[in-house]
Amino acid sequence: MKETTLHQMFLNRIAEGGDAVRYMVPGDRGYAPVTYREAGDAAREIGLGLMAQGLSRGDRVAILSTTRLEWCLADIGAILGGFVTVPIYPSNLPDQVEYILAHSRARIVFVEDEPQFNKVAGVRARLPHLSDVVIMSGFAEGKEGAMTLSALRERGKEFGSGNPGALEARAEEIRPEDDLTIIYTSGTTGPPKGVVTRHSNYAFIVTSALEAVHVPKGAIFLQFLPLAHSLGRLEHFLTFDAMAVSAFARSLQTVAEDLASVRPEIMVSVPRLYEKFYARVLAKVEEDGGLKKTIFHWALGVGREASRFRQRGEEPRGFLALKNAIADRLVFRKIRERMGGRLRFFISGGAPLSREIAEFLHALGVLILEGYGLTETSTVTSVNRLERYKFGTVGKALPGAEILIAQDGEILVRGPHVFREYFNDPEATREAIDADGWLHTGDIGVLDDEGFLRITDRKKDIIVTSGGKNIAPQNIENLLKNDRYVSQAFVYGDRKKYLTALITLAPEEIVAWAARKGIPDRSVDALARHPDTVKLMQETIDGINRGLASFEQVKKFALLGTDFSQETGELTPTLKVRRKVVIEKFGRILDDLYVKD
Repeated sequence: MKETTLHQMFLNRIAEGGDAVRYMVPGDRGYAPVTYREAGDAAREIGLGLMAQGLSRGDRVAILSTTRLEWCLADIGAILGGFVTVPIYPSNLPDQVEYILAHSRARIVFVEDEPQFNKVAGVRARLPHLSDVVIMSGFAEGKEGAMTLSALRERGKEFGSGNPGALEARAEEIRPEDDLTIIYTSGTTGPPKGVVTRHSNYAFIVTSALEAVHVPKGAIFLQFLPLAHSLGRLEHFLTFDAMAVSAFARSLQTVAEDLASVRPEIMVSVPRLYEKFYARVLAKVEEDGGLKKTIFHWALGVGREASRFRQRGEEPRGFLALKNAIADRLVFRKIRERMGGRLRFFISGGAPLSREIAEFLHALGVLILEGYGLTETSTVTSVNRLERYKFGTVGKALPGAEILIAQDGEILVRGPHVFREYFNDPEATREAIDADGWLHTGDIGVLDDEGFLRITDRKKDIIVTSGGKNIAPQNIENLLKNDRYVSQAFVYGDRKKYLTALITLAPEEIVAWAARKGIPDRSVDALARHPDTVKLMQETIDGINRGLASFEQVKKFALLGTDFSQETGELTPTLKVRRKVVIEKFGRILDDLYVKD
């Protein structure tokens, strides 16, 4: 990115792109293209429409919607107008929406549809700063203080006719040090904090990230991560600057189908998608059985051997190269076809990725580049590179970013990408950024001799047993989640003699298993209590325990009859477990696991 503000970057790429395709939008008749010119016209009208509504430079504009074209256009329009975008997760409850709108003092909020409008309408009387609600899809008639997106665009056209050059004049006013966005953290331990990042933060991170991982012009991405999350948002900024093509998934539930129809070359995701794909492949192998199962495991062994060569920067040679070509033709190519067949690589972030899953998919010919960062670091600080990667690590620091490991193991980060402040919370800002400019991430990690960073856990999540042993629960949880029958795992044991675990079952897999076993009541709740299921999970845990130190082993566990979810509060929108919520909701079950002590 050669510009110093996102505002100027968008204007320049729109001019350069012209009639080239920028977005692919799903519809009843497949995917429809949207050009740079069309996107630019819409974004300009939105920016001018916001000006027409009386907003001043620096005013906050919120967006409450799933990932879709209109989200991106509203964001670009707000940026072109010199406003500060405040994303809100569409899964947020009305009280959470109210908190963010009130805390940020948002002037206008874009809502996706009537259900999202109703969240705002119910708390509108307590939001004196909020002047307008813009509805992306649906009608505004009968809704007080609301207008449609098309009506806003019409006002923008009228305002632009009467004020020629308004957006160009605003471009001259915007500076790199101006605020770009306030992203509210998901609040795994308390009320969300508003992370304020500037144009300069994202100008640096877009430039540095694209230097680390090259994105070819015109490359097709499947965009489906929540744009309220910093990783989804950065993906949109990166693809716009690189002049790639963003194809929107129809929904989070249709990503697997959309992969096959869009046939993307690059995709950004959180680990949960890869975990599900891993489980699905292994389940299909078990289902096929017989000769197909034998051939798959032979091919996988060959692929793992070839993967070890590639991880060293070498290509397999001789007889191994021949065997790998046969394995690819017989097995791997068919699996990759389910992903569209032309993926260059995946990018993973937002949560730790199991090393086993990364190595498994690489053996199949699918490379996942794992990275690391926080909302407070404008999304990313380190990433593995195409030319040099290490599974189980999150790569090396981006060019211009610094990483330091403190004496207690905490990862410290410094650089032009570190956020400005927590909105209206100077005390929390001082706690996060020290006098030397180091951001205290709260994550524990190690740097190897080559500068690759490995994350071990969140500092606050480290379990200290009554025997004084420090244990990172995420490592054990990832081992448990690698099992095809496990959906979520929660390891517990702070100040206890030993570790215990709560496990939720993967519905499709456990129901299919029960059918094969002839178990009549195949509801997940009933299966969680069935002795055969308990025995199955005990065998899994026994196998995992054999590879762990005695103090890391899970001694007891409980199967839950329902899965963790965003709706019930145990998961964040990026599918991280809210540990405090789990302990509060299932505290009695956890206590019972220690009752005989």
